[in-house]
Amino acid sequence: MKRSLALLLVLLLLAGFMPAALAADVRLSSQALTVDGRSVTCEYYNIDDNNYFKLRDIAYLLNGTESQFSVIYDEAANAMKIATGEAYSSEGEELKKGKDLSSTAVVSAQTVLVNGEERNDLKAYNIGGYNYFKLRDLGKALGFRVSYDEQTRTIRITSGKETGPVAPRLEKTADAGREYLDKIIFLGDSTTYGIGYYYRHGYPDLCPPSQIWTPSSGTMNLWSYDTAKIVYPATGKELLIQDAAKAAQPEILIITLGINGISSLGEKSFKEDYAALVKNILEVSPDTKIILNSIYPVADSYKYQNSINNEKIDAANSWIEALAEELGLRFLYSHEAVEVGGKLPESSQNGDGLHLTGESFGKVMEYIRTHALPEYVN
Repeated sequence: MKRSLALLLVLLLLAGFMPAALAADVRLSSQALTVDGRSVTCEYYNIDDNNYFKLRDIAYLLNGTESQFSVIYDEAANAMKIATGEAYSSEGEELKKGKDLSSTAVVSAQTVLVNGEERNDLKAYNIGGYNYFKLRDLGKALGFRVSYDEQTRTIRITSGKETGPVAPRLEKTADAGREYLDKIIFLGDSTTYGIGYYYRHGYPDLCPPSQIWTPSSGTMNLWSYDTAKIVYPATGKELLIQDAAKAAQPEILIITLGINGISSLGEKSFKEDYAALVKNILEVSPDTKIILNSIYPVADSYKYQNSINNEKIDAANSWIEALAEELGLRFLYSHEAVEVGGKLPESSQNGDGLHLTGESFGKVMEYIRTHALPEYVN
């Protein structure tokens, strides 16, 4: 009896020094990840429906941004010391992935200090010898934004303070000039084709065909995002959009799509297909700055008003803007460059009520230059 009691006391004492119990549900996360719009891969776990990341992986991914932070392990104090604003020194093991070690998860016993202050709100799990922190807690404590797109199952990390997401709509700026236009690739359907066509026919303020990605047929539907081919200007050959993006690595890509989709797609399908297109592009060209452009209005003379009209276009433009916010992209409302009284003036259409004239495209180019990405404006 005495031996049993003694053994029980020893076990109870040992329990006080053991890590806290395993979370209720721990598994490797299968969700996608982007950092400032770039698709990245690393190892992270979903614990009780929250995503947990290695501290050093996040430090590595945000290094060089305004949200960078350094990480030092103080072995004597068993503490992780974080300093915001300081550059991170890589150890060479960041972003590596291994086998599923979710069964080893225990609450970490290490102390966390941020700028010298102990942070009891930053709880971590130790999995396979590494500390994993809840991503949203890190964002609030260290100054970066975290969002999640349910449709594409994508975790989005954006450098910058957790004061709220950047509004997607590009606002009025100083004229970024011809240099800015020259950096842009325009991807779209027949409403984009006209940019290159009119450039060749006496409108030098537009952009040349070398910057235009459209199908040879002139038609592109959102639902064919993974099968549609564009004429690749460098070779004249037809390429899948993803293959063209991989080859060209565009600096800026303005996408103008959806005019055909609004005749048959509801909001959910419209946004799902559009998001899948964006994801495909960023997978192969992660540094490309993607701008989602609005759909242009139609004139009263357009004869297919039953399937495509300005009421549907307005709704679709609100979907595109919302999608840009969900994906952490920018939205260009060039619709207002040519719209008068809620529609396209007859003088601005080229004969079918749908497509713009060269003069109208000139207004769009001016709008693009004066609603530029902020980092391109002096």
